Amino acid sequence: MQNIISNFDAISEEIMSQYAGEWIAVVDNKVIAHSKSFKEVYNLAKENYPHKKPLMGKLPENFPTVLSVY
Repeated sequence: MQNIISNFDAISEEIMSQYAGEWIAVVDNKVIAHSKSFKEVYNLAKENYPHKKPLMGKLPENFPTVLSVY
């Protein structure tokens, strides 16, 4: 389970912004498929990585801005 969580945690802010609002599939800390359609992402992941178990999730549309003020 920890490996699955670390796959998703490893996604950079840049990647998250690039695929905002989309479903993504992640294998070995790499986005292997993305789309607005869960079914499309699932099918692409299954077709291209048949022996892997990708982590799939939908990224939020908007990300909060966090500032650190000194």
